[in-house]
Amino acid sequence: MTKLRSISYVLIVLFGFGCGSKKTAISGLSYDKRKVFEQQFFEANKQKSLNNKDKALSLFQQALETYPASSAVMYEVAKLHYQLENYNEALYWSKQAVDKSKEYNHWYSGQLAQFYNKFGKYKESAEVFVSMIQNEPDAKDNYTEAASQFYNAREFDKAIEQLLKMQDKFGIEIESAHRLEFIYRNSGRSDKAIDVMKQLCDKYPSNVEYKGYLAESYLKAEKPEKAITVLNEIVKLDSNDGFSYFMLYNIYNNQGNDELAYKNLKKTFASDEIDLVEKLQAVGIYFLKINKDEKTKNELIELSDILLEQYPSSIEPLVLKSDVSNALNDFVTARNYLEQALDISQSDFKLWMKLLKLDEKLKKPALQLADANKAIALYPNIAELHRTKAYALYYLGQYTEAIVAADEGLEVSIDKQDKISLFMCKALCNSKLNNNLKSDNLYRDVLILDPYNTGALNNYAYNLASRGERLSEADSMINVALKLEGSNPLLFDTKAWVLYHQQKYTEALDWLNKAIAIDPRNIEYYVHSKAVYQKLGNQTLANEMQQTIDKLTSENVN
Repeated sequence: MTKLRSISYVLIVLFGFGCGSKKTAISGLSYDKRKVFEQQFFEANKQKSLNNKDKALSLFQQALETYPASSAVMYEVAKLHYQLENYNEALYWSKQAVDKSKEYNHWYSGQLAQFYNKFGKYKESAEVFVSMIQNEPDAKDNYTEAASQFYNAREFDKAIEQLLKMQDKFGIEIESAHRLEFIYRNSGRSDKAIDVMKQLCDKYPSNVEYKGYLAESYLKAEKPEKAITVLNEIVKLDSNDGFSYFMLYNIYNNQGNDELAYKNLKKTFASDEIDLVEKLQAVGIYFLKINKDEKTKNELIELSDILLEQYPSSIEPLVLKSDVSNALNDFVTARNYLEQALDISQSDFKLWMKLLKLDEKLKKPALQLADANKAIALYPNIAELHRTKAYALYYLGQYTEAIVAADEGLEVSIDKQDKISLFMCKALCNSKLNNNLKSDNLYRDVLILDPYNTGALNNYAYNLASRGERLSEADSMINVALKLEGSNPLLFDTKAWVLYHQQKYTEALDWLNKAIAIDPRNIEYYVHSKAVYQKLGNQTLANEMQQTIDKLTSENVN
């Protein structure tokens, strides 16, 4: 979608009308009544200034009883009713102030027009502004307000009429041109909209901003080639006009012209006129196609380098560089960029989670532990961080410490999935420590929270099988897991291990062959296959399994 830079057509309503003078026309009153009226008017204004609206309204109404012909009091009464949300009374007294006034008063008419607009009486509001034009022909706002209200009333021709009057009075200028372009375009007269902007550009031929508005008018009228012509004129006048390059990029991108789109996007990136957020959104398109071909990948790298150079103290370009490296499986570089981002702002939780996931991809539990501890110092009540720390300790073989970390996570966990993950970690650690009863109980805790948790079903069944205990129960659990995930080779291996301990060796071998077919680099499947072949008395195949085990082990070390 093309990003346009035009000023939106704003329906301006001046809510700040205020009476320019507190003097009141009190001719025809006796001296005594005039004194009473002035005192009431003074006291009412005093209460209004103290924000005692109800008291002020009462005093103004008393003043109106003393002098019923006072438009100034009617104006104040209307304003107070409006502030007190008595809208019908506000409209009535505002209209009275205008009707009873012997002379035109800008504040009275402005207030009435405002109230009509507030209550959706757009045509009436427009007519008031038309009368204000007649009384104040030099006030530009009256023309634009009249046009706005006629537009709201869907009387487009009358709106256009007021703006053409404005141009007759003040000449062709941006304010009236924008509004005319908007009304013509939204009333189905795109050619007229373009003509308005052409007239503006003809009057100001060196103004690149106005040419930009003309280009936008062409785009809105679905005339991209004419927009391209105007935009090229702009960049000849101003080679640093980022808006024009960005519009050209969007046009060529929509047309599928990748070469010209990229050329103009690079020039866009060199401009400070387009903000970083919009640049990142444009880069996102290239990111989605990073693995399309080498050319697209190199273009993305170049764009991300430009952003990094342009915004050296911003986090976003560093995160982008990290994401690009991550997508290219260069996890070390990706992590380095994230560390630089965290040097700028350590308070961004998402950055910490990205960093920890990269540690996991790097298979560096020591790094993950160090980073988790740093993150926990900033966010001690985030269970996910404690979970990450606990698993890092587990992979480091520090099982007792991992259990402590998991317990710390359980103290702050609220989410069910967090609790399940922490229970699982504790169960794994207790199994490694040969605390079988604790491990079994923890798997049961998980299955209470989630009876169909395949991880818990698998691990619990595997542990029971490894100990040769409750094999029928273990078989039932792994069968449930297989119904949930029928193509998971880890479950096939556990099923085989249960069958192995039930002395069903041929069936066990069938499941192991299925597991190896899906994941031929998992050493454990060959270890279990070797054990089965030995039970079957086939030492030749057992030896072949050992050779595969040795080969995979060597490859993993290297």
